[in-house]
Amino acid sequence: MRVNPGFLVFGDGKKMTWVTPHSGPALETPTSRDDNSDTVASLCWMKVGGRLVVSTMPRKRALGIDFNRDPPTLKEALEYYPHFLENENPQKLAEYRLKYAFCAADRRDHSRRLRIYNNFWSEVGGSGRTVVFIHRKFTRMKNFPSIMDIVAYEDYGFSRKILAPIIARINRKYAGFLESITSNYIHAILLEEKRAVERVTEIYGSFNLGNMGAEYKSHILNDLKIIKKFADEKNVERLIKRFTPKNFIHAVKSALSNGQKPKITVESIFKGKHGRRQKRVMFRRKNVISIESNAFLNYWYPNEASDMILDIVNEIKPMRKITQYLKDIDPAN
Repeated sequence: MRVNPGFLVFGDGKKMTWVTPHSGPALETPTSRDDNSDTVASLCWMKVGGRLVVSTMPRKRALGIDFNRDPPTLKEALEYYPHFLENENPQKLAEYRLKYAFCAADRRDHSRRLRIYNNFWSEVGGSGRTVVFIHRKFTRMKNFPSIMDIVAYEDYGFSRKILAPIIARINRKYAGFLESITSNYIHAILLEEKRAVERVTEIYGSFNLGNMGAEYKSHILNDLKIIKKFADEKNVERLIKRFTPKNFIHAVKSALSNGQKPKITVESIFKGKHGRRQKRVMFRRKNVISIESNAFLNYWYPNEASDMILDIVNEIKPMRKITQYLKDIDPAN
């Protein structure tokens, strides 16, 4: 083990590099870290070896670093630091978080954080022919029924056409296991939706799309997309007519009871648009893939999650040369 400012490194990384960029502590907000992504990644590493890079930084912009975003200029970092401390203008802060890794109190602070950020990415890209980023996705309606979403960076990495049959085979292999956890998975989603409703009500005084902050509203709207897709029409109509916590939870229950089983998906939710600048230099010479594993799966079934990931990685590694060949002869492929 090597201890670096902002991250830990285990192993040699000659063949594989496992990375958890959001595994640092959850300061201020309990959901601000990727729950148990480090648990799943460590199991992958223990089973096949390689290098394990584990973030030890909170991703809160004023308190740490989000390694999966671009570094800000000194001007941007200094300008936004007081705004994050005061937590004013949620829409503006949300837009900043989508783009940038941190803010800074002064020039020295910016230099220090930038050095940690660059060292992290040098470590990730320095060795290992295959790099796997492991994240956590919320156990929310917006991600239903995906239990694990594979981000292949289609513009640069693997083709979805090649990945689709591979993921179909993995789903068939784990069909029995996925069936066995369906009931608990549904209960976990329902509990998380109830938590979200209570959190919004606590912060804004009511559960109302008109007055909740931009990020909370975005999550609820994404939940609603899936609710409208799977819930009974009467529950959807009732929710549209009267948007209340009770009607929202009834619609969630309706959507969850329609018979959908958890499954592994390919870029059904996440497209890998963040942190591409740092990954781009790796695409032509390495296998690069991200795994968005459900928080429920990471906590209750980390061993099975790691087995799924290893099966996926073992199947796609030989496909890298084929994918790159197709892109070289036909960039539109």
